[in-house]
Amino acid sequence: MLQSLTGSKFRACLLALIVAGCSSDPAGMSAQPIEAYPLRQALGGVKVALDPLFVKEQAGASFPGGEAFEEQGLLPIQVLIENGGRQAIRADRADFRLIRPNGQTDVALSIQDAFSLVKPPVGWWAVLPILGPSASALRNADWYKQFESRALKNTPIAPEGSAVGLVYFNFPEGDKDLAGTRVVFVLRTDSDEERSFDIPLQGRRDILGPGLRPERSSPANRPVQTPGVPTRTEGTGGGVIIRSPAQ
Repeated sequence: MLQSLTGSKFRACLLALIVAGCSSDPAGMSAQPIEAYPLRQALGGVKVALDPLFVKEQAGASFPGGEAFEEQGLLPIQVLIENGGRQAIRADRADFRLIRPNGQTDVALSIQDAFSLVKPPVGWWAVLPILGPSASALRNADWYKQFESRALKNTPIAPEGSAVGLVYFNFPEGDKDLAGTRVVFVLRTDSDEERSFDIPLQGRRDILGPGLRPERSSPANRPVQTPGVPTRTEGTGGGVIIRSPAQ
């Protein structure tokens, strides 16, 4: 059977086998109760919390390949919404803005723009260069699905309902502190009533988690050296030999 396979057919068969093993199924975002998040605000019965995936370790744990976001300038922010009002509300990605301490304002990126900003992790695809363009196309498709499945959906949130998803922003790698940065946005009801939110962000890339700093290695304990005392030794011929500590 193997002898009957041409080069192209062999690559196609191998590609079909590897897709199942290398592709990761898109998954929605999981979340804790809103009260567990320090960055939150409530207006008119609607509660909102934000959780920036700012630190490399956190981004990697929440998004496959997310550890690459920091160095490629992408900041995903998880948005959690609980609708305790009487009307359905809707969140639109285009209504989210990131305001920097210097006043610079950035609109949330579309899924396509966020996807285009970063390169997908190579992973196991790197061991199969013979698959050529087909493997690259499938890898990109799988990567795009991760962005799409985790994005905040522009769908109505019914009373007593909730929603969770990511909004994506461009954020320079060299900026290590979110202090002074805010996210502003509006949520709209079915009657076009607007609720405006303004939530300050916090977080630093040199801190691994809330209240945690990277451990620093402590210097090794060394024995205290005391000044040496010259030693006196009687010679065989009745003389005296004085030895200093350096000898």
